[in-house]
Amino acid sequence: TFTIRNTGNTALTGQEGAVITDTFDPILKNLAVRFNGAAWTEGVHYTYDAVTGAFATVVGALTVPAATFTQDAATGVFTVDPGTSELVITGTL
Repeated sequence: TFTIRNTGNTALTGQEGAVITDTFDPILKNLAVRFNGAAWTEGVHYTYDAVTGAFATVVGALTVPAATFTQDAATGVFTVDPGTSELVITGTL
């Protein structure tokens, strides 16, 4: 599970070209990938090499909402609530 946090005031829309890569060791088979609860399709949203275990999201697939900022009226202190997205990858050994 990858939890992607955005503490900035601008959302990641996919146009920025961000990707997540990882090499699974041991190598996984029968991959299932979900992003924010929705199933992702290999070749559309991600690539996976079942021989090497190399995983990568496709450029433009990742999105993360902007953070929200709240100011305490009494103290003037700001708190940041990061925008988050979750990428869950499961498989068998």
